[in-house]
Amino acid sequence: MTRARELAELGAVYDSGALSNRNLLINGAMQVFQRGTSFSGNSAYNADRWKVDNNSGGGGQSTDAPDGFTYSLKIDTSSGNAALRQAIELPAAGEGGVFRSGQKFTLSFYVKSDNAGEAINIFAASSTTVDGTTTAQVNDTSTGLTTTTSWARYTYTFTSNNVGGSDTCYNIVPYVTTPSGAVYWTGFQLELGTEATPFEHRSFGDELARCQRYLCDLTPVSSGSPYITGTGAAATSGIAVAHVAFPQQMRTTPSIIISSAGNYRVYNGSTLTVTAVAVNGLSPVGGGVNFTTGSGMTIGEAVGVYANGTGHRTLMSAEL
Repeated sequence: MTRARELAELGAVYDSGALSNRNLLINGAMQVFQRGTSFSGNSAYNADRWKVDNNSGGGGQSTDAPDGFTYSLKIDTSSGNAALRQAIELPAAGEGGVFRSGQKFTLSFYVKSDNAGEAINIFAASSTTVDGTTTAQVNDTSTGLTTTTSWARYTYTFTSNNVGGSDTCYNIVPYVTTPSGAVYWTGFQLELGTEATPFEHRSFGDELARCQRYLCDLTPVSSGSPYITGTGAAATSGIAVAHVAFPQQMRTTPSIIISSAGNYRVYNGSTLTVTAVAVNGLSPVGGGVNFTTGSGMTIGEAVGVYANGTGHRTLMSAEL
């Protein structure tokens, strides 16, 4: 795309009042990876807001990226489609907002594959979860788009249907059909209209804040770091309560995700092993988390809670 063409397109977007915040997708440049940077398995979130159907061959954050980008998301399926999906939150159940019947949208993205000539297809549906297919929107297996072994930008324009009466999200699902090797994705942008404008780069802080509505990482920085700034308190001789405040109000009351309670310790002068972790009156803005030790504390005493070793993540999830 020439510079003159870019400026002309930006001028047209400016005239419609949509120059900024035109990208309806979050973390399109694959900047935020709160869950980790390496993944192997099926049906799991990798980069924030991006759920991957199959990454059993191993993938995750990659520094192989097109000019102007730092990261991409690598997907290696071993077998099956290289699919990733994002659920765009709707204003309310059955309320499509901009996703109304007849509205045209343009999806643009960058892809690089280990092998050329593999079909790139687009699926979209509105539903109640990121995996849902309640109300069909797009199911195009003949887009004419195919992969190359170098970075290329692709665009796809489609027309929306109305969302269903109970739908709460609008799911965008691009995929490469049965690739022979790894596929790398970045630079996703979904915008109103029939033209793909230059990618809207947002700062890491801005993108992280948007992601934290759906996932919040409360992992201690390192072994011995407090679970949360300040102190917790012993509610009983066997339960310590850490009070957490989320950096952003989350979409709904989150669930806690940990690998194992035994990865945590409570410190009150002695080191106590945690045997169970449970939420305690959480809301979308924060609340309490119970760390059970069985005994060893005095009611009301200040305690610290920390991870025993590195690599143990404490996540709060409010994903669709």
